[in-house]
Amino acid sequence: MEKLMRINSKSGLSRAAVVLSVVLPFFALARVFAQAPAAPPPGAPATGATAEAERVIVTGSNIPTAEEVGPNPVTNLNRDYIEKTGAISVEQLLKDQPINNSNSIPVANNGTSQGGPVGFTSVALRGLDPGASLVLLDGRRVTRVLGGTFVDINTIPMSAVESIEILKSGASAVYGADAVAGVVNIKLWKDFRGVQVSEYYGNTIPKDAGAYKADVLFGVGDDKISITGDIFYFHHNDTFNGDYANSRTPPFLSSNASPWNLNVSKAVAAAAGGTAVPGTSLLEFAGAPSGTNGLAPANTYLYNGSRIRGPAPAPLPGFNFNLFSSSYPEQERWGGYAAFSDKICGDELQIFGDFYYADVKQHDELAPIATGSFNTKGQPTLAIPPQTDLGGVAPPNTPRFAGQPEGAGAGEVQTNTPPDAFNPFNPFNQIIAGGTRARIFDFGNRLIDTENEAYLATVGVRGDKVFGTNWGYEGAFRYSQIYT
Repeated sequence: MEKLMRINSKSGLSRAAVVLSVVLPFFALARVFAQAPAAPPPGAPATGATAEAERVIVTGSNIPTAEEVGPNPVTNLNRDYIEKTGAISVEQLLKDQPINNSNSIPVANNGTSQGGPVGFTSVALRGLDPGASLVLLDGRRVTRVLGGTFVDINTIPMSAVESIEILKSGASAVYGADAVAGVVNIKLWKDFRGVQVSEYYGNTIPKDAGAYKADVLFGVGDDKISITGDIFYFHHNDTFNGDYANSRTPPFLSSNASPWNLNVSKAVAAAAGGTAVPGTSLLEFAGAPSGTNGLAPANTYLYNGSRIRGPAPAPLPGFNFNLFSSSYPEQERWGGYAAFSDKICGDELQIFGDFYYADVKQHDELAPIATGSFNTKGQPTLAIPPQTDLGGVAPPNTPRFAGQPEGAGAGEVQTNTPPDAFNPFNPFNQIIAGGTRARIFDFGNRLIDTENEAYLATVGVRGDKVFGTNWGYEGAFRYSQIYT
């Protein structure tokens, strides 16, 4: 059985990666002897003609006996499978694979990642971070995103993909620490023949979440020369959480499995003659005098500001971000890909190369910017309650609320303030709790626009059956760069 080995360089730069790979089967002769069949015992019937050995290509190993240690858990997604899935992008195809997990960065979630990579998409295998999953293009490395440890698969043209191999076990012995979780090898077309024009459009009703994709794949050549090219365009409209009823309002009161996101308080349950749900609070948004179980005159209630913007680990939002945040950003991609090969001296000497360019633009939005908190450091939290008929002092043992001075114990009294004592612009008969912030809608939403440009060029030589033997070689130079 003939053996062909590929050794990929481990060098790479964050912005630009230069990869040089050389292949020399030093152990080919040993492999031939190791795989030679044992001589038949004396007297055994003669066997028929020996079948021709099948070529086996091991990607990502420079150990010629690696496949004999045990079966490699490799998943091969060929072109037929890719077309049957209906996926319109590499990210959409890989995110549905069981080996990929929630640690990956999908398009839908990375656009509003403040302080982190924006506009990128990654793969994460076996429950580890994206930096532990190595992404190769035709068995060679490509540059990682600026400030990140992963490859942006948004820049890889889906229409030019011939197949994808997923190694579902660690390969750090060959590639290093960035392949602890596994390897994803994306293979692009090299010997396509003919012309293939494809166009796709999909949308949802009644809201607009349309996606449009068009590409032209073409190739010419013969047994000596091969040229393959691809031109692609992709656009996806943005979608907001407020566009749909089930995501328009966050579950303010929810801690159960109710489809209505409703959690009944103890007071409501007691008033209805029922039994309160274990673990629920007395009241969600207000504090009543102790011992009343929530059944008390309305003018004795104190507004509990912490229930609107409470502390970690599970604060309740005081602002409905879902009305202004997107669930899927607007994205536009376009670019081209080309590959060539020429057998100068038959199988013994062949030159090859490829090039692709991709431009990825992404638009996302966040809620309008907010003012700073009205709190003053080291001072009592500001609270202007509506009730002033209690002589300025709240009932004893009243549950804590936003107006309690800092450091006050649970048994200390809380001082109420007349509605216009500190804020003459408060004409409302309701409490204004400390920590309140305002959203400035006059300037609209905050906009996040990202553009990534990726370049890749490869040139190399390879040969097979050198001087009539089973020896082969391959060497290549790759330049890869991404601008953000």
